[in-house]
Amino acid sequence: MPKINLLQQAASEAASTKSSPISAQTGQLIAMAGVVVLGVVVVLSYLWYTTDRENRRVKDELAQEQKQAQELAKLKEQADDLQKKIVLVENRIKVIKQLRAEQRGPVAVLSRINERIPIGINLESVTQRGNLMTIIGTTNTEGLITSFAKDLEFSGGLFTGFDLQTEQQPATTNAEQATKFTIRCTYNPPVATQNPEATQTASN
Repeated sequence: MPKINLLQQAASEAASTKSSPISAQTGQLIAMAGVVVLGVVVVLSYLWYTTDRENRRVKDELAQEQKQAQELAKLKEQADDLQKKIVLVENRIKVIKQLRAEQRGPVAVLSRINERIPIGINLESVTQRGNLMTIIGTTNTEGLITSFAKDLEFSGGLFTGFDLQTEQQPATTNAEQATKFTIRCTYNPPVATQNPEATQTASN
């Protein structure tokens, strides 16, 4: 009859019984750790997504605001240029009215000078002594002075004997740097031509 070692069998069964709960607890810990890791990954992914989306939104808004600021700056510059032109035209009209009121020169002379004033020239005074004219004004663009003088010179002989003098005026808190000019010339009024037929009739 074979001998069975009952003591050894009982020890094996006891060891097997003890290892089963430990293995189960280890599996549960691993599963819980996996869930935690997965949760952390999900949370981090969500945070990254929301942060990236917010970052893109802020960049888009900033780009839009910068574009609007550039457009407003351009419109303001155009408005300032237009305002300057309006002021120059108003000053020109004001000077012409003032000169007419003070009777500093015939209306015909003032009209011919006014026809040749370029935008950007600000006349201060036009005086006439006999046929000698003195035109004083200012401008922020020095090239306009030469253009104005040439327009007067090539006027079919109405204005001759030019003497041009310029003087730089420094910028102030209320005005930009400008160039003051003085043009002295001789005004040659057009001579009215007599009708030949009328002359012949008068002689007869």
